[in-house]
Amino acid sequence: DPNSPELFKQNVQILQQNVLRLQDIAKRALDGIQNAYLSGCTPTQTEADLSSLKQTLQMVADLMRQSGVGGLPLLPVSDGSTQPHLPTEDQMIAQASQAVQVLYEQLKRGQDSAAVVANLL
Repeated sequence: DPNSPELFKQNVQILQQNVLRLQDIAKRALDGIQNAYLSGCTPTQTEADLSSLKQTLQMVADLMRQSGVGGLPLLPVSDGSTQPHLPTEDQMIAQASQAVQVLYEQLKRGQDSAAVVANLL
């Protein structure tokens, strides 16, 4: 059954593993970029890491889209000794409202600036 809780749990676990792999590849690529001018660092390895990063990112995005897990927030993985802090519904609503407000203010500033330029012309 594609909607079973067991399958959903498996998809979440698979995605967690892939996100950890994605983080590892991203760190390697970032290290390659930061150390590009040091001896012993080859641009071909950095290019390979960046290519692998793009492929893995696309794979994770596709898997999230197909499995339905992409609608859930990604929580940081803890060291195993403690559970990750789960935000409450009110906290998530407040964060979403704040993000929408910031985007609205940016759009408003852009429109106001465009109006000033149009008036000057």
